[in-house]
Amino acid sequence: MITIEELQRMKDADIMQADRDQLVDINSIEIDKSKSVESRIRTYLEQAGNPFLVKAGEYILKFTYADCDKDMDDRMVEYVSKMSKIRC
Repeated sequence: MITIEELQRMKDADIMQADRDQLVDINSIEIDKSKSVESRIRTYLEQAGNPFLVKAGEYILKFTYADCDKDMDDRMVEYVSKMSKIRC
């Protein structure tokens, strides 16, 4: 099992220093959606290695998680709204 210290180290990893060849491609991660949330989290952690830093093809992705009331849908609406105002 991953310790809190290891998770913090993974969270703090610098995306600019990441070795693309050492990262897991998120497209290769397979999660059984019929399993419990705990089981799905465990599977993701086992397959991803670093739950905060993965690659998607040639791109390196760094995930951060906010402790707030807004979810991904809210953030996407804000983003699209902001982008539409910039292009006008």
